Amino acid sequence: MKVFRKIFCFILATVILLNLYTVASFAGNERLSAPTDSAREAENANEKKSLSEIYMDPYGKTLCAARKGYWRNSAENSLESIRDAVKAGADIIEADIKKTADGVLILMEDDNIKRTCGEDKLVSETTFDELSKYTLLSGEGGSNAEKTDLKIPSLEQVFENKESCLYLLDADWSLRDDIYALAEKYGMLDSVIFLTGNIKASEIKEWKMQLEKEPMTMTYFKGNVIFGATAYVNGSAEVGAESVYLASKVPSGVVFGKTVFGKAEGKIRMAANTAVSELCGTIREDTEVWWDDLISRGYSIIITDYVPELKSYISDCEEKRGVLSAEYQKLVTNWRLPDLKSDKYLDYKLAYNNAAAFAESLLFDKSSSKSDLSTAVYELQKAYDDINNNYESLKNGTAGMTVTPLRILLCVIAAAAVCAAEVFVYKKKKKQ
Repeated sequence: MKVFRKIFCFILATVILLNLYTVASFAGNERLSAPTDSAREAENANEKKSLSEIYMDPYGKTLCAARKGYWRNSAENSLESIRDAVKAGADIIEADIKKTADGVLILMEDDNIKRTCGEDKLVSETTFDELSKYTLLSGEGGSNAEKTDLKIPSLEQVFENKESCLYLLDADWSLRDDIYALAEKYGMLDSVIFLTGNIKASEIKEWKMQLEKEPMTMTYFKGNVIFGATAYVNGSAEVGAESVYLASKVPSGVVFGKTVFGKAEGKIRMAANTAVSELCGTIREDTEVWWDDLISRGYSIIITDYVPELKSYISDCEEKRGVLSAEYQKLVTNWRLPDLKSDKYLDYKLAYNNAAAFAESLLFDKSSSKSDLSTAVYELQKAYDDINNNYESLKNGTAGMTVTPLRILLCVIAAAAVCAAEVFVYKKKKKQ
């Protein structure tokens, strides 16, 4: 009886261990699906798309938005700053809109032109003709800024120029119909993104339903309450907003976390403003380090004061994407895993499948950070090399079995199963 019990316990433990190990070892294999179109084909298709089509694609490439134009060589919100931003490669011009006393829409951030022109005048109480007498101060203005010969532009003048970019217009919600009418008049509806502000989704939906052609929109949420952020992202996607501008002054704010990105992924783009620290976690700066950090977190529209630098970073990312695409083509599309049975091979196979799945996800999403792309290249190459360089020992089953936390856990479970069986048999025998 003792011999039978020991044999029974051994068989039970072996079956449990093998079954659990098989499930654990092959759980990651399901992550490797059939390869998607090559990155080169996707990139060619992407190049044929208009900026508005790219903007509306939640998996579209990273877009560079110039805050108030590229004002460093001219003045903020000027026609020259817009031209300079487009020349520097900006995809989007973020501009502020105000309405004059005689109903003209102009580019101006403040209600008063004192900071930008040095004159104490309220826009809403001054006509456009009168405002045209004043010139803009250089850069972002202020008491130490120099005078320029640049004039305050009207939105109509901006539309007349028809620069090859999108315009993200930050205006009071009450001006939406005025902006829409002007954009429609100049055939610019495909180039204008309405920044709605923190407006309820129901209001945005109601407004859109009244329009003959649905405009592009970007909603805005600032805060650090997880339920509020996720609800706002969901609501924005439901009303057809193509992007949501998320902001927080808290460095580890919820809008920078995985939960919020999970709600946005595949539905809506996320935008961040690295030019204004209080809108981007205070510690984040308008530099490559933080652009990379935000893009890794799922952001694909970056509002910046450093257009050439951001465009250079994006170009570096595309170069890395090309490297990853070539490696994926060589090591995944044109190569197949060998059919080996050793324990060590199962570890290598799992690592390879995970690396391939990670690479595939980055190639599918055209907005990927340079650090993620570099990591994906390294992991894919390493996973391939681990199998290829050890092929003979893996084939002969001499590579051995490695000790991992998962295997230790499985052994503990198996030992517990043996003990449980022993206790069960002991109690049953005692009752008899």
